[in-house]
This record gives sequence, structure tokens and C-alpha cells, in this order.
Amino acid sequence: MRLRKLLPIVSLFTVLAGARSAMACGGCFSPPTPQLDQTVVQNAERVLFTRDEQTKVSRVWVEVRYSGLAKDFGWVLPLPKVPKVGVGSKVLFDALDTRMAMRYAMAYAPAENCRGTWQGCKDYPMVGGGDFADASASGADVAGSDTSKNGGGPGVEILASGTTGPYDYTVVQGGNADVLYTWLNTRGYATPDKAKPILQSHITKGDVFVAVKLSNGQGVEAIRPITLEMADTEACVPLRLTSIAAADDLAVVVTIAGPGRAIVKNHLDVEPNPLRMALLNDQGTPNYNGTYIPCNQDGQYYYSCQIPTNLAQVQSAAIDEAGGHAFVTEAAFKGSDLGNLLNMSKNSADWLAKVKNLDDVANQLAVASDFPVNSEVGDALSLPLALTTTFPGVDPAQALADLRACGQYWQMPQSPECQLPGGLVLTHEQLQAVAIDGVGAQTAMKVGIIDPLFLVGDQLAAAPMLTRLSMRISPSEMDRDPVFSFNSSLPKVDPTRVILSNQVCLDGWDTGPQATRLSIDGLGSWLFTGSNTLDPRFVNAPTALWVRLQDETGPAIDIATAQISLIDTAIKGALPGKASLPVDLNVQKGKPWQAPASDLIATKQGPWHSPGSWCEPRAGWVDGKPAPSETDLDAGSTDVAGDTQDTNSTGTVPGIDAAGGWTDVHSPQATAATGVAASDNSGCTAGRTHRSQSLGLLMISGLLAAVVLRRRQRKEA
Repeated sequence: MRLRKLLPIVSLFTVLAGARSAMACGGCFSPPTPQLDQTVVQNAERVLFTRDEQTKVSRVWVEVRYSGLAKDFGWVLPLPKVPKVGVGSKVLFDALDTRMAMRYAMAYAPAENCRGTWQGCKDYPMVGGGDFADASASGADVAGSDTSKNGGGPGVEILASGTTGPYDYTVVQGGNADVLYTWLNTRGYATPDKAKPILQSHITKGDVFVAVKLSNGQGVEAIRPITLEMADTEACVPLRLTSIAAADDLAVVVTIAGPGRAIVKNHLDVEPNPLRMALLNDQGTPNYNGTYIPCNQDGQYYYSCQIPTNLAQVQSAAIDEAGGHAFVTEAAFKGSDLGNLLNMSKNSADWLAKVKNLDDVANQLAVASDFPVNSEVGDALSLPLALTTTFPGVDPAQALADLRACGQYWQMPQSPECQLPGGLVLTHEQLQAVAIDGVGAQTAMKVGIIDPLFLVGDQLAAAPMLTRLSMRISPSEMDRDPVFSFNSSLPKVDPTRVILSNQVCLDGWDTGPQATRLSIDGLGSWLFTGSNTLDPRFVNAPTALWVRLQDETGPAIDIATAQISLIDTAIKGALPGKASLPVDLNVQKGKPWQAPASDLIATKQGPWHSPGSWCEPRAGWVDGKPAPSETDLDAGSTDVAGDTQDTNSTGTVPGIDAAGGWTDVHSPQATAATGVAASDNSGCTAGRTHRSQSLGLLMISGLLAAVVLRRRQRKEA
């Protein structure tokens, strides 16, 4: 397994319906220079594809992130038809990332084998253990196009051109790769020789090419998503063309809407191993150094939700274990389950039509909590709100943020002046003197940002199923373009992976040595006294829980490690509607990784130590001696108001319910003290599959089990 340079996550959002002409994405072509910071490399790319089933119009949103100078930026997209070109907003991409990205939730169970030393005090006859609670679309601003079919030079035909947002674009069609190669290079799209075969393959299919540059005077910070609108097309991920100028370990996330769960015909499916992730820090407590995202999902609240700090490394290594051509299914659920995706209303910008000056803007921004302030909004409002002339040298988005801060300050009010970072002081009088075009600002927001967002958001919400697939890949592995299809029999996938965590008192007392138990559905339950990633039981564990092949029908097939390379080669040319594997290929089914046996529940009871001079021991309780048993208390003490039983311990292995979570348990778990095997209660022995029912862990306490049962009943209802 090679080490990979980690990069920001890319998101490719795609909505498919039916078989249509192929949609292709593109790659960055621009001149390399001796300075490393000027070499153009595609860092990230997010694409959204939707299709209106009534009008049969397909809309594609593409966001490019790259390293380089504005003058060197150049992007070429192969498409099946001449598109209508515009600009979109990254707000939707960010919202889908927040809602559908894989995250891990720590649900807390009551403490195990824990008694407080105060339980031995006569005046404090209390019952119980630890104090852990239970886990109770196309953009507007589309420029007019020059549709004259000339000016491209010999062998190259210009089909359309124009300006939209920060971009100049040209749509061309080449007779062969050599003439198109020359045309691109003479216009600043420095295309390497190795791109010729890829260009020719698109030309042979009849594709056209959209060549995009930043307009003169536009900086890299002006880059916005590009929108492409055309009739009846479907999406793909053209990794071969992306490989021309892609960064190492490029992360790709594909979200697809369709009749069932989306699959990738010519790639395998993997699940990262959570036991290789940084779930606990060195002190044995949940790792709070990750990226936090919302995790109140399906009516269930979790105490903390985060993306583990090394999730990207584990995903990358898991894909390497699958031969480098694999996706992770992060989420799959109904479009209607997206909820309030955009966190705004369609009339979020209506107040702009009523403002007359910047003082009005500041006061309205102070109370308009659902009005977004970002680079796109700043650019859209810079001219009508006179932001650039009023705040020279200040980014328009920052100017809006400063106005909002002043408005909030004046709501108190404390002073007629608002002092901003950098020494800038604003007063009501200064801002009232700046006349603005409120109606123009409202129109720019509605037409350019809000309406397109809600158009696509409504289409996503109406989708029968949304699937989010992610991968990390390097240019040398981009030898095929992912091909998507659907399997209606595959279950839903909750993006929130739940890990049950509880405090464990190793000697029976909450003042003694502690450990943390992590119970992972379908895998097992173990005690950790430090970081789980440093535990010797898991240091050499695989980073992929499974490697699977998915097709349009039937369950996923576990692939044996020895056959991964063979299967990977066999599915390279797989197409929708046809079997992925040759009928004469003998597939040796593999097995998901078998985790080590679960740790038995802690039962040790060490000596009782008096909390201090204020504590008068109950009869039979002696400092430094083991606590009396229930029998001794009943027989020899009249002071039985307090009960010493640990009501938070069951005497069984906390564990594994195949009805929920990610997996069906494929083998019995460790035996308990009685010698009876503690296994899942589903009767399933098949390989793991993503959760299709409610969370069902065999809880450490009856209380938490009841909470989970209520959650199951809600979901089944």
C-alpha cells in the first residue's frame, strides 16, 4: 500500500434517471511553469446533475477547485450536446456535504461495573453507577451565445461562445484529436500529448468541448460553479480526462438520485474499518479533534458527531486494498429525507428590495439569520450595494459580514459608532449617505442564487433514492470512467455510523482505574485504556471491512482477497444492463474481516475506600476492605436502605445486533462467563450489509435497550 498525499474532499453530485446520451466532465489544461505554486493542478471538483422528468431537461453544476494562478486557469469539458452555460452556487454542494457525508456518532450508555464510594456512606444510601446518560439548478446569469459556426480555424468548428459570471467560454467541435490539440494549445489550454487518445475517444463519440477561462481581471477567488443545461443527458465521471492534471489522491464524492440505490458497475465497493480510525484520543475519551457536523438524524440525538481525523487515510487505504478502483457507499436514502437542506426560505432576499442605503442593509442583515453571507453573495451584491467603492480593498463578502456585525452591535445599542477590525469606524450617518440599488440587489440574489438553489433542491427532494458514493484516487489509477446503475433490492444506508461508548470501572469503583468500552454493531465490543488506533489488537487489522461487487440484481458479493485483482480487471468494461462478470468466471466468495473476540463485561470488585471524614460507613462497610455482598447486608445489617447492586451491568457481553447498524454478524461472539456464546439475535450468518432497519445494540442496561426499542418502533411505524 502506497502512501498518498491527502487533499480536500471532492464532491461530485449526480442525479440520474434512465439511459441517455453520456454526460462527461472535464480536466484542467493550462501551462506548467518552473514555479511550483504556479503549476495548475485540479485539487477538487464538485458536480451536480439533475434531470426534470417532465421537461426532459438535464442540468449540470460543476465546481472546480485548483492550485494555480488566475491567468493559468483553463478547463475543458467534453459534452454530448451544445449546452446553455451559466453560473451556480456552491451553497447546495456544501449543504449536501453536511447532510450526506459519512460521520461517526458516539452514543453514550450507562457506566459498566461502576459504584460510587458514597454508596457505602450511611447518610447517603443511593443506588446506581456512573452518571452517563442513555442515548436517549441551472444558474441564471446565462450569457447570450455566438452560434456562428466559424472562427475556429482549420478542422475546428466554434458552436457557441459567451461570458457568464467570471468566465469566458467557447464550445467547439474538432474533426480529430490533432487539430483540437493544436487549437487548445494556441489558446492557452496547455494540453499534453497524452491527452490526445482521450480527446479522440470523445470526438469519435461525437462529443463537443466547452473550453472555459477566467475573464480578464478575475482572480481565483471569483471561481463559481459552472452550470450546463441541455436536453436529456445522463452523468458520468470522466476520470481519464481528469487524470491529465489531477492531484495525487484526488477525493471524489458522487451523489446519485434514481429508482434504487446507486452502484458503480466497473468499480468495487468497500467499507472503511472504524477500528482503524481515531475514535478515541490518548486519554481514552472520544476524539474531539475531528470535524463536527450535525448528527441529529432519524429522530435520534447523539452527544457528539464528527468526521474522525484520519478518516481520509483509512478510506484511501481501504480503496488501495480493493485494487485502487472502489467506492465507499456513504449514504443512501429517500430524497424526501433530506429535510431542510438549504436552511433558508425562497423569500430570504425580499427585504433587499426595500432598503435605500447601507445603514438599512446593516440593520436588516442583523436580523436576517437565513440570509447567507459568502463569496458568491458578496460578488452578486458588490455592484448594486456599492460595496467595492465604499470598502476599497475589502472583499465584498467581508464587507457584508462587517455590515452585519455593525447592525447587530447597533441593535443593543451601545454607541453610535461601530469599530471594525483594522481600525475602520462606521457610523449611521456614513452608511446612510451611501445610496444603493436595493431592487437590483434583490433581483441578483433571487435570479442568480436563490431560485437556482431551490429549483435543484426541490428536484433532489422528489428523488426516489439518493446515494452518496466516495472514492480517493490518483492519476495512475484513472484508467476508466465510473459507470453507474441501480439496484432496488439493496438497503438504505444511514450516513451516521453509531458507536456505543460507556465508562468502565475496572475495579468496580468510579474512583479507581477506568477504561472505555466501544461497541460497534456487527463487529464486537472492546475495552480501551487509550487511543483505539494504538491498541495492538487492531494495528494490523485491514482498513477495509469488506470488498464487494455490486450488480443491478441480487445482494452484493464478497470478494476473496486473492481474487481482487482478477475481478477488478474483469469488470473494467462493465456496462449498465449487462452482467458485470463473464459467465464462465469462477468467483471465490470472500468473508468480511473477523474482528477479535469481544471483551467480557467487567465484574471485578475491589476494596471500598471511604470518601472522607464526612462519611459514616454503613454497617459492614470497612475502608480498604471489599464491599459486603447483598447476602451479608441482608443477614447482618439493619441498615438496608441502600442497595449496593450495580444496576448498570447485565453480566453479558455488550454487543452486536445484526438487525441494525452496518452489518449482519457472520460468526458467534465471545463466550460469556457462563460459557454460553453471546451472538447476535438476528439468526443471520451472511456477510455484512449496510443497515436497513433501526439501530439495535444489545445494550449494557435495560434502560438503553428500551430507548433503542422505541427508536425501532418509530422507524418501523
